[in-house]
Amino acid sequence: MKTLRTFSKLITVVAILATALSLASCGLFNKGGSLKLESFTVDKTSVKTNYLIGEEIDFSGIKATAKYSDESLNKVYTYDELTITYAEDITATVGDKEVTVSFDDPHLNVKQETKVQIKVTEEPIVSTDPQLVVGFEKPDSLTSFDNNNRGAGKSKYGDAAFPGEFAKGGKTYVIGNANAFKLNPKFTILDDTTDEAVGLENFFAVVEISIDKDGTYAALTNVAGENNVVEYYDGDTLIATVNTYKGEYIFSADAVGKKVKISVLPSEDYYIFEGNAVVLEANIIDAYNVYEAWQLSVIDNDTSRTDWDDIKTAHGIKDLTVSGIVLHNDIILTVLDEEGNYNVPASFFYTTEAEVIYTNSTSGAEVKIPIGTKYLKDGTNVYERNGASDFVIQGNLFTIDASSFPLVPSPGVFSEDTDRDYGNDFSNATLIRFETTNDRNTKPEDVAIVTINNLSLKGNAKRDNLVDSTESLASAGGLIFLKSSRFSQVTIDNVIGNSYFITYFADYGGDLFASNVKCYDSYQNAAMIWGASKMVFTDSYLNGCGGPVIIAQSVIDENQHPTLLVEDTITETHLTGQEIWFTAVNANSIISSITALGNGLQSAGLGNFVAKDGTMNIMGLLMASGSDATEIIGGIGAQGSAFFDGHGIDRTPSTENVNWTYIKQITEGAAALGGQLPPFFTVTDASGAPQTIYFNGTTFVDLAGNQISLETHAALCQTFATAESITLTQGGPSVVFEFYH
Repeated sequence: MKTLRTFSKLITVVAILATALSLASCGLFNKGGSLKLESFTVDKTSVKTNYLIGEEIDFSGIKATAKYSDESLNKVYTYDELTITYAEDITATVGDKEVTVSFDDPHLNVKQETKVQIKVTEEPIVSTDPQLVVGFEKPDSLTSFDNNNRGAGKSKYGDAAFPGEFAKGGKTYVIGNANAFKLNPKFTILDDTTDEAVGLENFFAVVEISIDKDGTYAALTNVAGENNVVEYYDGDTLIATVNTYKGEYIFSADAVGKKVKISVLPSEDYYIFEGNAVVLEANIIDAYNVYEAWQLSVIDNDTSRTDWDDIKTAHGIKDLTVSGIVLHNDIILTVLDEEGNYNVPASFFYTTEAEVIYTNSTSGAEVKIPIGTKYLKDGTNVYERNGASDFVIQGNLFTIDASSFPLVPSPGVFSEDTDRDYGNDFSNATLIRFETTNDRNTKPEDVAIVTINNLSLKGNAKRDNLVDSTESLASAGGLIFLKSSRFSQVTIDNVIGNSYFITYFADYGGDLFASNVKCYDSYQNAAMIWGASKMVFTDSYLNGCGGPVIIAQSVIDENQHPTLLVEDTITETHLTGQEIWFTAVNANSIISSITALGNGLQSAGLGNFVAKDGTMNIMGLLMASGSDATEIIGGIGAQGSAFFDGHGIDRTPSTENVNWTYIKQITEGAAALGGQLPPFFTVTDASGAPQTIYFNGTTFVDLAGNQISLETHAALCQTFATAESITLTQGGPSVVFEFYH
């Protein structure tokens, strides 16, 4: 026998019995001994009673009503309050079978039960008379796609709806061919016996598939087989094999690159229906269709580790190689699924053996994390894809939601590392990393070309003020969404990113090109570039970061120089410099000096990078590697370039533009004399040429040391007075600010 009874059901029963005992003590138990259970019945429309051989029993939607002689005690019981019992092999053979439904009666203190008859058959059972269809429409997933597609690009920047709205609409749905695509319209019939509407997941359908030929759809020839399987041909070429009853579509390799139109209607042999067909137009690509979180595992092909083997083997995809994935609904990424099985390898996590306490650094309120909580191990690449093969992630305007995914803890939360925090790097855990080669210095002839389109993202790095026992930031242990690493080339279009520690990261020569991207509420930065990598943003919106919008970091000892180009993109993160991120990187102490320089520029009539409300929009930061802000500012070693609509700084050794040569000479001279490194300010004139001045401790001067004045520097002052951004360079870093006038 098999009994479906969860621990939560047991708790419910205990609570009910406790209530019953309480009633008994008040003299209300079985009022005078006359209380009777008049009936205990199952609502037949709430359970499935017809099954195919081998099909799993599902009574999760059950409703059963207990009626008493005292009507005030009547109650409708649901799945969690009932015990469902049946033979272990109940669907192994055809025939009429019996399921027992019972509950512990809190009023009569006995177990009450009833029987439900089910039928197991080899073929689906259908009514001898056509049944009336009262509901037939697209599934919720396709309705969501349509709504997102229709609403994309409608709001203006700054509107409340703007952050969650895709930049571009007019998209065609995409289907992969590596496994079955499911198209199950919402289908409701009128039950002949109860006169109530009943929803069916599967039904007999008539499916037509047409293929786009030069803008005109041509119907495919269909050949019916056994068990409701139909093949669809374009001439002699097989395009699709469809189980029209289950709504499962497998497209052939010859279908890749084609656009199809699928039309679905209830079969008139079994149903009475006068409505319209459900129609879907879609492009077919070489990719794997994803419906559940565990299916994201097909991204990972890292053969240097075996962590994913058990999960892939359990689902029969151990040796599956795919060229991409396509989402067909929102994916909630968790460690365990609803049945307690791992969606992500257990080896990626610590499990706490003691309670962890986080403290709100602002309010002092405590948050207690219980024993047994899982934390992600730092440095983990949850999905690691290696090699030069191309890959695509097609989101279909759906979401990968990792907001409930475990954080990386600072080492200080564990007893063996109580004196350690993250250090200056914080979390280095990444959801997806692409790398072409293990060699970080030599670019191969073939590189991995990755495209990510029409996808929404939610990360696990909330912009909170929680700190652990070492005063490390809790959410600094959040995920990086994506790394383009070791010469991979990632192109992103029409993507929304929210609440990642860092959303986009390029390192070790990996390149990243993003357009029509929206990125909000990154805990540290919207994007980061490390070493000889290139990152380009166009027609995008990067907003609301805890630190600078974008950081480009050079690695001097390897002569690696990052390249950042931002064009036609809004980059906004209005900060005072006293936020918790600045505290963590030891930058608070220099903020007052930086804001004083901005106010000094304003006094000289040149503008200010500090807004009237005291905030700064720190668009970009070019810096060298270092342990904290104080160390970085003390050097002169940053290399690379960072430009926002043509304005910014070029510190690439091979370029050595004239202004940077002078900056180096003056800075090196000051350092050699033990003096303070002077701050330089650079804007770009109409021709694209940089104009630089610096503060000599008393006043602002040109690179020759002459005091700035309107009379002698009219063109330079005019350039400063109209510039939209300004770059502050002091020793190690160059910081690009929005410039106010």
